[in-house]
Amino acid sequence: MILDKANEIVKIFDTEWVPDGYGGGLSPVKSENFTEYKAFLLPTGFAGAGWAVNIRYSGQGWADTARLTVIMKWKPSLLSMGQWTQVEAQGQIWTVVQAPRRWKSQRVEYVTVLVELKGDLE
Repeated sequence: MILDKANEIVKIFDTEWVPDGYGGGLSPVKSENFTEYKAFLLPTGFAGAGWAVNIRYSGQGWADTARLTVIMKWKPSLLSMGQWTQVEAQGQIWTVVQAPRRWKSQRVEYVTVLVELKGDLE
């Protein structure tokens, strides 16, 4: 099966909720605990286009991808993943921005997750 041959290893961190410091609620923080999965990473959105200057990235030319879709074979351990979960892929920390979607056919079951570079929870 093609999902068994995924070319990227991603780390999915547990999310811990701590008081936000303002007395109103909880904020997500990345735990030290993580699980590794094999995944495919698909560029989904861009921080800029063409020769546009983007201060978030040091590269010149096409801007780095700011959104990825992560595709992984379904495993029950993925049930705990949700919005705000931190994912390490390609040496960067990404934040899940939509609830993961589970897909099922006669022969395969997989999950798609939309992640963004946010830089606010590292």
